[in-house]
Amino acid sequence: MTNLPTGTVTFLFTDIEGSTKLAQAQPDRWPQLQERHHALMRQAIETYNGSVFQIVGDAFCTAFSTAPEALNAAVEAQRVLGREAWGTDPIHVRMGIHTGVAQAGAVDAVAGGYTGYATLALVQRVMSAAHGGQILLSHTTADLVGDQLPGGISLRDLASTN
Repeated sequence: MTNLPTGTVTFLFTDIEGSTKLAQAQPDRWPQLQERHHALMRQAIETYNGSVFQIVGDAFCTAFSTAPEALNAAVEAQRVLGREAWGTDPIHVRMGIHTGVAQAGAVDAVAGGYTGYATLALVQRVMSAAHGGQILLSHTTADLVGDQLPGGISLRDLASTN
């Protein structure tokens, strides 16, 4: 967890949709499913220079120096998670990305090692609005990724839909 980005940071928060129900329904398989999920997530995050600064159950809190890196990691993670042979109960991960001001390693930092309540609260809310398999971006992050989208990816403004 050294070298966490600080200042203007792009955060990617994720969690497995319906994980509690899945863990209750398949208590014998849940540890292996969660372990595989964690491995795939870490690989995608690290490939795009991200730092995992906190994991709570199946929820990942990660930080990136740039918005395109965070988006590329999220897209890669969704692609590999979607290709995985999960069995009868596939895992669907919801993801949210927001860019804002936060300080790593501050004395009064929360458990994950960051201060910047407004930024951290917003990325949590963006992620919470997503459905499994979706990646939602704040307008700030969408503006920063601009035309640097991964192949086959486009953005849709959900606020303008009826």
